[in-house]
Amino acid sequence: MRKIIPAVLLLLSTLNFQLSTLSAQTQSGLVRTVTRPDAPSQVLQGVVVRIQGDYNPVMTDENGRFEMLMPGMKNGAPYALAGISKGGYELREPELVGRQLPFSSSVPVEIIMVSRRQLQRDKQRIEQAARENIERHYEEQMNALNEQLAQAKLNNREYEQRLAALEAEYDRFEPLIEQMAERYARTDYAQLNEADSLIQLAIEAGDLQLAQERILAKGDPAEREKKMKRIRKLAEAQRDELAEDYYRLYSIHLSRLENDSALYCLLRRAELDTTNAQWQLDAGNFYDKMSRRYDEALALYRRALRYAVANEGPQSLRAAMCHNNIAYALTQLKQYDQALPEQQQSAQIYLNLLGNEHPWTSERMNNLGVIHYYRGQLDSAQFYFDKAEAIYTAIGTNTDDPHLLARTHADLLNNMAAIDARQGKLDSAYERILRALEIVPQDAESNLILLLRMKGDICALRKEPEEAREAWQQALDKALRLYGEDHPTVQALKKNLR
Repeated sequence: MRKIIPAVLLLLSTLNFQLSTLSAQTQSGLVRTVTRPDAPSQVLQGVVVRIQGDYNPVMTDENGRFEMLMPGMKNGAPYALAGISKGGYELREPELVGRQLPFSSSVPVEIIMVSRRQLQRDKQRIEQAARENIERHYEEQMNALNEQLAQAKLNNREYEQRLAALEAEYDRFEPLIEQMAERYARTDYAQLNEADSLIQLAIEAGDLQLAQERILAKGDPAEREKKMKRIRKLAEAQRDELAEDYYRLYSIHLSRLENDSALYCLLRRAELDTTNAQWQLDAGNFYDKMSRRYDEALALYRRALRYAVANEGPQSLRAAMCHNNIAYALTQLKQYDQALPEQQQSAQIYLNLLGNEHPWTSERMNNLGVIHYYRGQLDSAQFYFDKAEAIYTAIGTNTDDPHLLARTHADLLNNMAAIDARQGKLDSAYERILRALEIVPQDAESNLILLLRMKGDICALRKEPEEAREAWQQALDKALRLYGEDHPTVQALKKNLR
């Protein structure tokens, strides 16, 4: 059964278009792409922009500009975007939807998008560089353990315990590496100065030593923090620069398997501005993924929710993300009764903002099903899984991101297969896994590994050992290519095949 995992939010919509005319009560704007080292920023034509309320959607012109007529709106009054969509592109900051913005008849709002194709290429490149560093440092620690054992500095039991801890820690790095790569792949280089651009390039290329030297050339981060605190009013730009450097140092420590140092950097960053909801979410996410310290994660998630509501409103996507993460932490603490209303609130916000024919709305229904599953309410779990499945059926092919749709649908089918297996419905479980394997994108290798592993498990329960071994072997072949020989998933699959 998959855990409730905070999702990357993608906003898709299909609308009727209407251009408004310029007036004193018009909010203008510009939509452009991010600036990347190999791809300069470009204005985007044909982007649909919606604003919450009874305003007609508009479309950007050939210069990437739009004008939204908002009768009765006064300068400084809050408004919020309801959706920004263009085929093949997504928002650089998905949380921009639902965030309160100040209306201005003279200052255009800038909206930054990223090409999904470019995003995928950059993510794969950054992940590969990060994994190469992790593999190298993992091997160094393995060698050190083996040397200590050979020199009798560790007995066999101590060696096995440390080895198991190292392998468990290694396994938990995967989602963190993916999140780190996602964040860096969305970086807009137009917003970086020359020094920060060079640091960013070094990290993306996996040259961690050079990146660290360039960061420390600015001065020790702890000393820089002390200096800032002596300033009566902390300049926002200076604070944000330091926060970015803490995150970069976190990325470096993460790639070196330096768990405590990575956590320290995220916590220092979170404390720089406790009203920044995303910084609290990032620190909490590390707590629960790496340290399994769910109480500390929960405190950060609740702080994030408090300020997401204060800064962006109770119905914002970031608030929904906070409710989702709170539900996740409570679920891990086995406090399922408290987790349920948090996930219900998250699901309702997604439903309000994205509608009932969106894959991320389906994901929230899936999460509700997971909580009911853990509460032992299998009928309720099945109810929500069925609701999630109904959303995918309603969406059909009406999406500009079929890759996302297929991948998340396959994840849901995996969960439905798990509940079928628990109820002894092995034929139904088997059919769901086969369907998931038919629709999952072939380049989504981590999803394929999980599905093939589940297929092997179900075949084993069905007393079909040859088919089970075939599925496990396929999963192992992919896991070896993706993760390497020492990855825990690889070891677990090898154990199944013995």
